[in-house]
Amino acid sequence: MPAWTLSYNVGNEHNPANPWGRSELVIGPDGFARLDHYFSRKPGSGAWTGQVDAAALATLWAALERAGFPNVPEFRPVPDATLRQLTVQIGETRRTALVDWRIAPALPGYGEAFDVLDGVIRQLSGESVPYPSAQPLIVRNIVAI
Repeated sequence: MPAWTLSYNVGNEHNPANPWGRSELVIGPDGFARLDHYFSRKPGSGAWTGQVDAAALATLWAALERAGFPNVPEFRPVPDATLRQLTVQIGETRRTALVDWRIAPALPGYGEAFDVLDGVIRQLSGESVPYPSAQPLIVRNIVAI
C-alpha cells in the first residue's frame, strides 16, 4: 500500500451537549499517532503522541474495507449532534466519511473502525478522554506534549 495518512476528527468543545470536547487524531503508515484534544468540561487542551500497534491498524483497515469506506448511509444530523469525520489520504487521493456518533456503532465496519480509533484516543490521552472502547492495549510509547 502506498504511503497514507489517516485523520479522525470528532466532537466540538463548544457544544454544551458534548461531554468530551473535540479530538483531532492523525495516524501515519508507520503507526505513529498524534492526538490534539480540546476539552469541553475543563479548561485547556492536551496533546500526546504514541505508536499504534500494527495489528490494530490491520483491524482498522479491514473494518474500513467491510464498511465500504468512504460510503456511508445518508443521514440528517440532529441539533447538537456529535459528528465523526474520517479522512484517508493515499498519495494525492483524499477520501472522507462523515458519520453521526449515535449511528456509527450500528454501521457494519464503521462500528469496529471507530472502536479502534476511540481506543487509540482513550489510550493516548491516558484515559483523560474516556471515549467508550473495547480495545485492549494498542498504543505504546505515549508521550504528553
